Amino acid sequence: MPSILLSAFRTSFGRTLSRAGVALLLSGAGLSGAAQAAPDDTFRSWSYVSLPGGGLLSDGQPWNGDTSLWSGASSAWLDNDNHARSQIGFEDGQLAAKIEVSARTPVNGHVYSELFYRDEGFVCDADSCGTAVPLPVSFAVNLHQDGQFTAGSANFSVSYALWSAGAFHSFHFAVQQGEGPLEPYGWFSTENLTTGQSTLEPLMIAGSSGQPVFNPLFNLVWEDDDQDGVYNFAYDLSFTAATQGVDLREDLFMSAYVYGTDDGQFFDSFNSFSATWTPEAGAALYGSGGRAVVGPVPEPGVWALMAAGLGIVASLGRVRRREVD
Repeated sequence: MPSILLSAFRTSFGRTLSRAGVALLLSGAGLSGAAQAAPDDTFRSWSYVSLPGGGLLSDGQPWNGDTSLWSGASSAWLDNDNHARSQIGFEDGQLAAKIEVSARTPVNGHVYSELFYRDEGFVCDADSCGTAVPLPVSFAVNLHQDGQFTAGSANFSVSYALWSAGAFHSFHFAVQQGEGPLEPYGWFSTENLTTGQSTLEPLMIAGSSGQPVFNPLFNLVWEDDDQDGVYNFAYDLSFTAATQGVDLREDLFMSAYVYGTDDGQFFDSFNSFSATWTPEAGAALYGSGGRAVVGPVPEPGVWALMAAGLGIVASLGRVRRREVD
């Protein structure tokens, strides 16, 4: 083989081996340079009823309240017609939230409840997850909620956010009425944290006739079939996220309020919201206050592949040095 062709062959073959060696390293390691940090999970709930004679019947802590007193549940209960309550926590390893507000004359003022959850996340390294860094895995996320509310002054909002190793997912849904017409609105967006590119799926899209229709991605139910002024709603949104041995950061904020009337106003979604994670086969879901998806720890055979990858890269380095010499 002529020397020029031999040199080209070596260069091409060397690049192929180099790519193969790096691929073996990455597939075996899954994540490198992981640094563990303590998880920082926050649960907070605040509820109040505006009393007829002035002042508030309140439970829980507002944003500017004493953080040492924050808890995941609150209830301000004047009577069966006038109350506010909410709760945030984990049930069977999955995030669950509950919220309800109700008001009727003589309570004419604001009846309000809100809840908040944040998991700051931490990197799962060899010390926290076993003898080796877990492999990258994907998992399905499902957001579901249903409930009822009265036409009039019932307002509601929920925002959910999830930061994975390479993407930011954001969901928002709201019921707004009072100053404007009764309507739902919201969106789901995903941002690639590497490229900066993002996609946005609005709750309302243009139908075939050009009129606005519900985006089928949300599986939204929105109806008052018997025309009694009480609406039923439900949404069911699913998407896929990925992790590389990272306890993902997760946020949830939810609020509801009404003003009392002679007929009564309410928003009731108690026992209905859930954010469910379902890992792919071989991965594990763990955590009770804050959660993580952990991939399988590499088997000894994978470590052998990693060693082979290191050997290939090292050999290429020696061959190239000899060629230069």
